[in-house]
Amino acid sequence: MENHGIARKFREGQEGKVLIPSPSMLFHDLPFSSLSEKFRAVALRLPRGKLLYKLIVVFMGLSIVPVILAGFTLIRVSDSTIQKESRGVKMGIAQKVAGNVSGYVDNVKNILQVVHKSSDFLTMDRRRQNVILSNVMNAYPMFMRMAVVDLSGREIAAVNRLGGGSARERQGNAQALRSIGSLGDYISPVSRSREGYPRITIGVPIERIPGRPVGILLGVVNLVDLSSLIKDLVIGRRGYVYIVDMKKSQLVAHPDVQSLLSSTPPSEVAAALLSPAETGAGAIEFTDQGGHQFLNTYATVPIPRLNWRVFVQQPTEEAYEASSRMRFRITSLLIGVVLVTLVLAVFLSNVIVKRVKTLQGAMELVGEGHFDVPEVPSSNDEFGALTEKFLWMAHSLRDKTLRLLSAQTELQQWNSELESRVQERTRDLREAQERLIAQEKLAALGQMASVVGHELRNPLAVMNNSVYFLKTKLVGAAGKTGLDPKLDKHLHILETEIVKSNAIIRDVLDFSRNRALNASLHNMDELAEKAIERIQFPAGVALQKSLGLNGTRVMVDEDEIRQVLVNLMENACQAMTSGGTLAVGTRAQGDMIQIDIADTGCGIPQEHLNKIFAPFFTTKSRGTGLGLAVVKKIIERHHGAIDVQSRVGEGTVFSIRLPVHQPVEGQTA
Repeated sequence: MENHGIARKFREGQEGKVLIPSPSMLFHDLPFSSLSEKFRAVALRLPRGKLLYKLIVVFMGLSIVPVILAGFTLIRVSDSTIQKESRGVKMGIAQKVAGNVSGYVDNVKNILQVVHKSSDFLTMDRRRQNVILSNVMNAYPMFMRMAVVDLSGREIAAVNRLGGGSARERQGNAQALRSIGSLGDYISPVSRSREGYPRITIGVPIERIPGRPVGILLGVVNLVDLSSLIKDLVIGRRGYVYIVDMKKSQLVAHPDVQSLLSSTPPSEVAAALLSPAETGAGAIEFTDQGGHQFLNTYATVPIPRLNWRVFVQQPTEEAYEASSRMRFRITSLLIGVVLVTLVLAVFLSNVIVKRVKTLQGAMELVGEGHFDVPEVPSSNDEFGALTEKFLWMAHSLRDKTLRLLSAQTELQQWNSELESRVQERTRDLREAQERLIAQEKLAALGQMASVVGHELRNPLAVMNNSVYFLKTKLVGAAGKTGLDPKLDKHLHILETEIVKSNAIIRDVLDFSRNRALNASLHNMDELAEKAIERIQFPAGVALQKSLGLNGTRVMVDEDEIRQVLVNLMENACQAMTSGGTLAVGTRAQGDMIQIDIADTGCGIPQEHLNKIFAPFFTTKSRGTGLGLAVVKKIIERHHGAIDVQSRVGEGTVFSIRLPVHQPVEGQTA
């Protein structure tokens, strides 16, 4: 009975009219709202079962366990990779510093070789040799002592920054001579200066003939410069670089120079001795006496006789800080994934259980006799198929009613569309009739203008000749006294009015008749210049030109286009009664050219802009109103377009667009 009542409401309307309901009206009277409330109440009364908890446990077990296993594997792999990368970076620094130390020693050798190979060094006397050695020591502060020793061990020349030589140094000279004979050059073990700083002696052979040394040039080098070299190396926040002589177990260089002066071996030496002797580069981890863990990477200086190693030492927690940060991020990500998985498990379980409860509530409503049950969410599975089959019977009656109402709405829409089409056809017919009447008027105007123009031009020509004759006779009769000003004024008025009458006749004839176009290629900038030359600019009107076509040629009728430009320029000048600027510009736009004629005059009201090109429309007290109509007709004959923009009190811009090299079809219009 409820459905019959609904259908009756749809059929009946106010004042006996057919009522077409909107979608909101359509479902407003259906008992969906009350059924939805009943459905929710029934669903809430259902006892809570254990299916929800079972689904949550299954989802968590299937989702979280693989994620946790993958997370722990990722932590182990990332720790190993990052720690290996950190050790590699530190080892690279140690190798680079080792190369720099080797270069430092080679540089000292090169200095010594340059000194003894200078011209006539061997033939110089002792005094001159000492002068050269002193200059070298002044130039290179690393040298503490320099000496020239012959093969007998006698010092020929010697310069000492701290005073005379010693027995220890003479003993070193003998060792250097023995080394020269077998190795070609000499590098002593690390020794201590009087102040306690490390030093080495480097010697190069002095040869007159290659392979036959006659002596040796020795240089004692202070190794404090190496400490300065490594002091500026930044290794994290607490890391640093130091160099150890592995043979003598003592520091060679350290960022803290005072550590070099210690009488007891520092902790760095003990750490260095832990590194394997047979490897050239590597990394070790050790714990000092205070329980602090360090990462020590090392590289051997590539000079076998030195047996030095460069160590890069850094606290383990700082060296592997990136690994700790990565471990924290992965752990945080795992916790986030677990939480998200838990939320998704609860959400999906609720979705499944809710669908079961929804279908259960719909069954109870059908059991109570309500066939218009709410929509139950469906899916592409067996549960969805069951739901669709169950709802099919309840929706069948409602679907039939909706189809009937839809057909009725569609019929009304067709009626409205038919009415709109009739109105559109009526409007088109009216416009066609108006165009036909306008064409008939123009045809009649053309016939009349042809006759009237011929009949009026002859009398005007006679009048013009008569005025000229009278003016000539009167000027001759007046002689030296000149023509009476009043008489001259009125003769001038007659001449002006005859010219205006001829212009009116010309406009009417030009608008009403069609003639063959005499089209040829022309330079539009030159045509614009010729048109400007014909304009008589009133006082206070300035000309501004911007001709930018650069020789572009256009297929046009020269006379007609010049008439268009002159007409628009004269109109612009007439609009600037109080002075202003007339701007004429040309420019190319793809396959078109554009001519802009702008003025700063009084402007055209907006309500007149769509009428100014209509025949006989004018806002002037005098004139035919055909000037702009003729302009538009000429432009359209050339397959162009003309637009106008204007603001009252600011001015007007006419824009003409013509095709480039576009022949005019048929040369007639």
